[in-house]
Amino acid sequence: MPSPATSPKEKRPPALAASAAATRERLLLEAMRLFAREGMNAVSLRRIVAAAGAGNLSALHYHFGNRESVVTEVARMLQRILEPRCRARLEALDRGPHTVRDVLDAAFGPMIDMLSEAGLGRDAVCFIGRLGWDFGEEGQKISADMHRDILTLALDRLAALIPAVPLEVLKFRLLLTMNSLYYGISYRSYAMRSPFGPLSIGRRGNEVQERALFMDYLEAGIRHP
Repeated sequence: MPSPATSPKEKRPPALAASAAATRERLLLEAMRLFAREGMNAVSLRRIVAAAGAGNLSALHYHFGNRESVVTEVARMLQRILEPRCRARLEALDRGPHTVRDVLDAAFGPMIDMLSEAGLGRDAVCFIGRLGWDFGEEGQKISADMHRDILTLALDRLAALIPAVPLEVLKFRLLLTMNSLYYGISYRSYAMRSPFGPLSIGRRGNEVQERALFMDYLEAGIRHP
């Protein structure tokens, strides 16, 4: 019997290991795209495999096991991208004076920036937003794990800036802020189909102004007496 140090998996040739890693990444990106656009439970795992171009229909089960594991791994992939960016910006605030707006920009700016990032974009943001309402309690737990460190860092800095707001209230406002952010930026095109008719703020080219107005809205909710 081979020892753990010489198991067949560990002796896999480098080219084979690289191929497996590439297949895994393609599966995660296709799962993210399809789940974001059609729903966490609306897409068959077989479709994800086919969309990823994997020759073996059992590839997804081999890499992840089941739907819940796929959702979890997509969330972890996005967390590995977002968390270091948010953490770096939040911790950088400690080097000098900062405002509530600075904290919100540091905590949530990377999510907005992701909209224009190749390979991620709106699909990544929509996927994260869907976790909380489209995948039941398990999705909420996955979302909580994904955002725990980011929101804790933001909470510590906001609590120092607005001590008059009870901590429990501030936590609740941060949750509402996060939800508003994901839904607001996921469906920004709704401004062009609003009950008031098309809003010029939703047109292409107005992204900077739109972002500023949206952050004004989030800041007002956090600051409310």
